[in-house]
Amino acid sequence: MKTLLSSAALILMTFAATAQDNKPTIQPDELTAGMKQKPPLQLSDQQRREIQDALVTAHSAQKTPDKFEAKVGKKVPAGLKLDAMPAPLINQQPVLKQYDFVKLEDNLLVVDPMNSTVVAVIPRKFPTHQATQGSAPSGQTHDSASQGDEAETNKKP
Repeated sequence: MKTLLSSAALILMTFAATAQDNKPTIQPDELTAGMKQKPPLQLSDQQRREIQDALVTAHSAQKTPDKFEAKVGKKVPAGLKLDAMPAPLINQQPVLKQYDFVKLEDNLLVVDPMNSTVVAVIPRKFPTHQATQGSAPSGQTHDSASQGDEAETNKKP
């Protein structure tokens, strides 16, 4: 009798499960293909300045790869390293939590790490290409704020 009841219960559970699950099975590749893309990142001028200010001290500047043009929608070349946004910047701008950045010689790239696509290009506050132009010795810049100090050090007593 117990066996008969157990079998009947098992049959009922199986029937109920299949009756409720009459939706077609979704394949994993269909699921990812149907995922919604993130809306485009819209940054105000103030947000761009905050990003510039926050990343000016990031010591992760990388050389811009040959033939790479920093544009929204472009894939970041594999040779560039993505860095996480600094926590203080994320606290100021929570929308940036889902993004990484790449600091190039002249630009800051805000990148979607899920697909390595550039979502914003922001000019660097102090681009390095200006620092390397002219006749400054290696390791020194043409920063007008430091010219007085340089003149003082070059004076002979």
